[in-house]
Amino acid sequence: MATAVIEKPKIDINRLNDAIRLFPQVHPITEDMHITFKGVSRLVMLDRYSFKDIEKVTLTKGDFVVLTIKEDPKFPARGLGYILDIDWVQKTATVQVEEEYLNSLDEEEERKTGIIVRSLDVIEKPLEIFYEQIAKRNATGLAAVETDEEKRKEWFEKFYEELVSLNFVPAGRVLYGAGSGKEVTYFNCYVMPFVQDSREGISEHRKQVMEIMSRGGGVGTNGSTLRPRNTLARGVNGKSSGSVSWLDDIAKLTHLVEQGGSRRGAQMIMLASWHPDIIEFIISKMQNPRILRFLIETSNDEQIQRLAKEKLKFTPLTEKERNYLMNLLNVGKSVSSS
Repeated sequence: MATAVIEKPKIDINRLNDAIRLFPQVHPITEDMHITFKGVSRLVMLDRYSFKDIEKVTLTKGDFVVLTIKEDPKFPARGLGYILDIDWVQKTATVQVEEEYLNSLDEEEERKTGIIVRSLDVIEKPLEIFYEQIAKRNATGLAAVETDEEKRKEWFEKFYEELVSLNFVPAGRVLYGAGSGKEVTYFNCYVMPFVQDSREGISEHRKQVMEIMSRGGGVGTNGSTLRPRNTLARGVNGKSSGSVSWLDDIAKLTHLVEQGGSRRGAQMIMLASWHPDIIEFIISKMQNPRILRFLIETSNDEQIQRLAKEKLKFTPLTEKERNYLMNLLNVGKSVSSS
């Protein structure tokens, strides 16, 4: 289906610099700045790493924004656009979406015009639209540990030169956090201690995982210390639901903790090969139905057959989910051909 060609508005640099003055962490835009990246890289920079006016103190008509263009609990899509109008009473804004994101929109009229109405809750105004601004903020934050003013200036220049020339690109948590004044981690990933095999131990581990992910860190959890399924829990005269059920509960935190923009928490869940629940654990991670059917057809092990059959039970994709996947394929084709 053909879509209308959307005339791209322009960012008002002078007005954006006026807004930036309210945020001491953000460096103003200068004429020598030019690094914006393209495609997904541009969206990721603006959505995940750019400093934003999250309270919308400076948000106004004509502003360049990053927003959720498709509100879906499973497959939300982010995009870029320009504010056409704001209804502060209803807390919504009318946005002109950039052309490359039109295929992600659900409604045909939205895809034709590129004009959508969204809640202000899913709209954010990036104040850093050039990578040079992020590099300056990072260099300022990293050099701030120096107690001498001359040393701070010296190391700011050294850090900035390496960053802006792309000789050194820090991890995402550094790009987001350094110089921002926010209480976030500079480490992308954490390896957690073994989970203590008790309700208190699991609860404490869960609490620590949530805290780390809320500050932007990814987490690795090894559940090999958890007792197997059906093991007696003498204190309550019952049986354990097993390591896989507890690890699945911890894994669900990934979808609950938002780390800014479209980013969700990241986890790696592990179980040792000697653990009695290892078969259940492996099958719980399987996504390919052909392999599951193969196990059902060829295995003589009742446990493997039962677990594979349980895993194979699935709900077919909805029309929205199918459309989302088709849009992903179309975007991939257009990127590869460009």
